[in-house]
Amino acid sequence: MQTSNRNAKYLLLTNLQQNLKFSLIWLILLLTMLASGASKLEAAFVGKASSSIAIVKILQAPSMMAMFGTIPRVATYNTAIVFAGVMVVFMIILQALWVMQLIIRNTCVQEENGLIEMIRALNVGRTAIITATLLELLIDSIIMSGFYFLLLFTIDMNGTNLYGDCLFALGMLSANLLFGSIALLFGQLTNNSRTASTLSYMFLLFTYLLRLVTDLKQQKLTWFSPIGWFEKVDFYTKNNLWELGLSLLVSILVISSAFIIGSNRDLGSSIISERAGRTTAASWLHSIPTLLWRTERYLFIGWLISAVIFGCVMGSMLNGVGDIVKTNSLYRKILDVGQINAANQSMILSFLGMYLSIFIALAAIAGVQIVFRLKRDDNFGYLSIIHAGKPTRITISASYYCFGLLVGGLVLSAGLLALFFTGNTVLNQPLPLRYLEHLLSASIPAVTSFIALGIAISGLWPRLSILFWIYMGSGLIVKVFRGLFDLPKQIDNLTPFGWITNVPLTAVSQMWLSVMIISTGVLFVLGIAGYRQQDLTL
Repeated sequence: MQTSNRNAKYLLLTNLQQNLKFSLIWLILLLTMLASGASKLEAAFVGKASSSIAIVKILQAPSMMAMFGTIPRVATYNTAIVFAGVMVVFMIILQALWVMQLIIRNTCVQEENGLIEMIRALNVGRTAIITATLLELLIDSIIMSGFYFLLLFTIDMNGTNLYGDCLFALGMLSANLLFGSIALLFGQLTNNSRTASTLSYMFLLFTYLLRLVTDLKQQKLTWFSPIGWFEKVDFYTKNNLWELGLSLLVSILVISSAFIIGSNRDLGSSIISERAGRTTAASWLHSIPTLLWRTERYLFIGWLISAVIFGCVMGSMLNGVGDIVKTNSLYRKILDVGQINAANQSMILSFLGMYLSIFIALAAIAGVQIVFRLKRDDNFGYLSIIHAGKPTRITISASYYCFGLLVGGLVLSAGLLALFFTGNTVLNQPLPLRYLEHLLSASIPAVTSFIALGIAISGLWPRLSILFWIYMGSGLIVKVFRGLFDLPKQIDNLTPFGWITNVPLTAVSQMWLSVMIISTGVLFVLGIAGYRQQDLTL
C-alpha cells in the first residue's frame, strides 16, 4: 500500500494549489447559503409566534416537503428544528455538486489530459492520485464543516446547542465523503470524464427523486435514499448518530472498491467501457450537429427522462395542494362552494408557478452542460481534426450553442407537459389548456436567456463558468425563499426567475418577454464572436 501511494503528498499539494480558487468560491457560496438561511429563519421566528406557525405549516405542505424534505413532528417548534428541516437536503445537494466536480477534475479530467500518464512515468504509485484526491476532499470537507460549526455557534438560533451544531457540521462532512466517494468510484469504472460526470449527477438526481417520492408516500422507505439517511438524523431533536455511521460505512466500502479498481486497471481502460464504433462512420455523422447528437445523446436522454419523472411526481401532488384551502376553517366560513373552488384553482396555479422555477433551472443546467462542452472538447483536443477541416469556428460554436438551446427547450417542455397532464388526471376540475400555454410561453424564453448567458460566458470568459452557476443558483434561491423571508421584490427581478413571477395565473408581460428574447439574441451573438477570437489552448 505504501508503494502504491508513494509521493501522494506532493500530488496533494499540487491539487490544493490548482483547485484553490474553485474550492474557495464554492466554500463562500455554501457558507453564504447557510448563514442566510439561519439568520432569516431566526429573524422570522423571534417574537413572531403567528409568523413561525405559518412558516411551519407552509413547509409541511406536500409541495414544500417534496423540494426541501420533511420537518419532524414535535409539540413545539423552534428555529433550529425548522432550519435543519429546510437546509439539510438543500445543502447536501449543493455540496454534492461541488465535491463530485472536484473529484472528477482530479481524476478523469487529468487522465484525459494525459497528466496522469506523465506522472505515472515518475516515481509515483498507482493509487497516489486517488489518495491525493481523497485527502483533498477530506481537508476541504473538514474546513467546510469547521466554518459551519462556527457560523451556527455565532448565530445561536433558538433551540441550538453545542452538540447539535457539532452534529450538523459532522453530518455535512459525512455527506461530502459519501457523494465524493461515489464520484470517485464512477471515475474508476469509466474511462472519460463525460460518462463519469453523467453517472455521478444522475445518481444524485435519482437519490433526490427517491427521497422525494418516499417522503411523500411512505417515509419509512426514505432509508433507500442516501439523502434520506441524513434526514433521519433529525438534527436538534433526536440527534441520531448511527445514521451518520451508516453513511461513513458506505463511504469506506465505496472508497475501498475504487482503490481496488484503480490499483488494477490500466490508464484509458474501464469496466463501463464505451461501445466500439464502426470502422467507417455513417454518412449522417459528417455534420457537427449529428456528431453532437451521437456524443451527447445519453446526457440528453437522461435529463429528458428525469424531467418527465419529476413532472409526473410533482403533478400527482396537485390535488393535495387545494385541500389546504378546503380544510381551512376561515375559508369555509367566508367562502361559498364556487368561491372555494376558485380559490382552490388559484392556489394550484400558484404552486405551479413555484414548480416552474425548478423546471427552468433543470432545463438550463441540461442546456448549459452542452454549451460548456465546447471549450472542454477544445482543451482535450477532440476538435483538432474538425478545426483543421472545412467547418469554421462560427459553424462549430453555433452547432454546440444551438444544440444546448434545443436540449434545454425539450427538457423543459417534456417536464412541464408531464406536470400539467399528470396534474389534470388527479384534479377534480382539470386546468384549462391556456394555463399550459402560459407556462410554456414564459418558461421557454427564460430557459433560453439563461443558456444564452452561459453561451456568452463560454465564448468571452470560459474560465469564469462558475459565474453562471452562482447567478442562476442565487436567483433560484431568492425565488423560492423571497416570500418566506420577506425579501425585497426588487431582488427577484435581477434574474429571469423574477420576470415570470405571476405565471401561470397571468401570461408573462410583453416587456419581460421582449427583454428575454432580445437578451438571448445578443448573448448568443456575443458567445459566437468571443469563441471566434479564442486561442485553441486558452
